[in-house]
Amino acid sequence: MSSHILIVEDHQGVRQSLREWLELSFPNYQLLEAVNGEEAVAIARTMSPCLVIMDIGLPGMSGIEAAQGIKAAAPATRVVVLTIYDDEAHRTDAAAAGVSAYVPKRKVQRLLAEER
Repeated sequence: MSSHILIVEDHQGVRQSLREWLELSFPNYQLLEAVNGEEAVAIARTMSPCLVIMDIGLPGMSGIEAAQGIKAAAPATRVVVLTIYDDEAHRTDAAAAGVSAYVPKRKVQRLLAEER
């Protein structure tokens, strides 16, 4: 398993906040970034990251579709979804796609604020 963590987020500010938090929390891991699902799947194919932290609401391919592609390309990769959607339908779709964890963004923002 690689020592790469892939951040998949189309909003630059959110992506940067996640990067800063992950750099402090996981200093021995190389951080990779993607701005959409297609790019995330391509990176997973070549780099097989140990962890992907991904938004559901991505342009083009959704985070759920990207999670399916990532799991097909790199089955050992754990995918954590960050989302504004906190409903059962999205949770069910994410679980079916092989997502390891489903985290509402409002909780991540609180965690990031506590770290600063």
